[in-house]
Amino acid sequence: MSLHRAALLHRCLLALTVVSVACGGAAGPTSPDTPTPAATTSTPVAASWMSEGIRISGTDAGLSASAVFADSSTIRLTDGRWRMFVFAGTAYRSAISSDGLSFAIEPGFRLPEGSGQSRAIRLPDGRIRIYFSTSSGVGSAVSTDDGTTFTIESGTRISASSAGMSQVTGPGIIRLSDGRYRAYFSDLPIPGEGVQPHLVKSAVSSDLLTWTVEAGVRVGPGSTLTGNAEHPCAILNSDGSTTIFYFRNTDFVLYSSTSADGLTFATETSTGISQANDPDIVTLPDGTVRLYYNWIGGSGGYVSSATRATANLTFGLIR
Repeated sequence: MSLHRAALLHRCLLALTVVSVACGGAAGPTSPDTPTPAATTSTPVAASWMSEGIRISGTDAGLSASAVFADSSTIRLTDGRWRMFVFAGTAYRSAISSDGLSFAIEPGFRLPEGSGQSRAIRLPDGRIRIYFSTSSGVGSAVSTDDGTTFTIESGTRISASSAGMSQVTGPGIIRLSDGRYRAYFSDLPIPGEGVQPHLVKSAVSSDLLTWTVEAGVRVGPGSTLTGNAEHPCAILNSDGSTTIFYFRNTDFVLYSSTSADGLTFATETSTGISQANDPDIVTLPDGTVRLYYNWIGGSGGYVSSATRATANLTFGLIR
């Protein structure tokens, strides 16, 4: 099976799981990004991104090569370590790291079966909320112990129907200058559909619970940038602009696009990172950013990372 077909199988399997299992979801803002990076070998993948290789794989979690291992989201803990949430087999598990590079699987599950495509963020009160895909849209759960246990919150954060989609991915979230929040998400690939166009939309919220879908398409068919785009993550730059990262299923490459107002994205840039999906980005204390991304190949799923030196990219939401 080709890497691309395996990746599509992962997306289909995850979508099928979400449809067939009634569940709630949890996601939350990630913690302050101030790890001490461990020594690692970096390989240029583009002018500004340096590949760091594989961080963790499904085999590290004791999974077979045919099991799903993807959709990771990483957050810094209050003790300085990093916790990665990753869909492993049937539900979400977690892995722990002191440097954001070497991760060890933790026992137990963080979220129930049926959850998918999580995004963890740190809330203003210190709790972690994790957002994830459900059969009706985006659900959420909160943790008071830094992401070890979660309580599912009732209701749907972003409904698929309000976005005009059958299912949606977990969102990338930034905090706006007016105190509100903006979430970026895409429609979710479904079983047996093959390579279809996917697009990124957005929603706004004042409390991270009640979200209103905004009109228009940010990236993808129906927008200025018409190329396929799925499962975005987002950052707020120091100049007030917004950058989103997203996967394109026609060439299997991660792209980025920056918008002055967070709504109109007119140009895009290839990161040079191929065979990569489910991007998730964190900031490091030396001013660089780390991008985690996922893929499924013939030997199973794995999470890789790349870093980029930049003075402009900063989070609009503490992670």
